[in-house]
Amino acid sequence: MADRSRYDEHLDLLIALITYMALTRWRSRSPNGLASDLGLPESDVKRTLDEFPGLFRKSANIYVTAVGGQNSYTLHARFARRRPRGVDPAGQQPPNTQNLALLSDPEPTQDGSGEELDADTLRALLDFVTGRADAERTAHLHSASQRYVLLGAVVASLVSLTATAIQVFH
Repeated sequence: MADRSRYDEHLDLLIALITYMALTRWRSRSPNGLASDLGLPESDVKRTLDEFPGLFRKSANIYVTAVGGQNSYTLHARFARRRPRGVDPAGQQPPNTQNLALLSDPEPTQDGSGEELDADTLRALLDFVTGRADAERTAHLHSASQRYVLLGAVVASLVSLTATAIQVFH
C-alpha cells in the first residue's frame, strides 16, 4: 500500500475538507482559498486534494488566486448536483484586477446555494472515509502482529536448533 494514499494518515484533513466542501456556498474552491478558510497549511490541503481523486474533482481550468494560478476543486458528489451556470469570471480576469477567488462570499456564477449535500450524503461520505481509515489501521496492526509471530517462530526455531546442537555435541 506504499504507492497509494492512506485514509488513516489524512483522516483529519479529509473530514475537514469533505465537511466544508459539502456545505459551503462556494461551488468549488482553490487550495489557497480552502487553506485560508479552514486555517490549514496550503501544502497539506493541496496534497490531500490531489491524492484522493476519487473524492475530489480537480477542474481543468486555472484560476487566479492570491498565490498565482490554481485549479479549483469540488467534491464529486457535489459536482453531480450542479445546475448550469454562466461563465466563471474568476478564471478569465486579467492580471491586477479584482480577484473574485479571494472574496468571502461567492459571486453569482460561483454561488452553489442549493447544491449543498444533504445530511445523509454527507454522512455516507464521512462513514466511507472513516471506514477506510479503520480498515487500513486494522490491516496495519494485523500485518505487524503477523511479523511478530513470524519473528517469534524464527527465534524459537533457532533456539531449538541450538538446543539440539548442544545435545548432539555433548
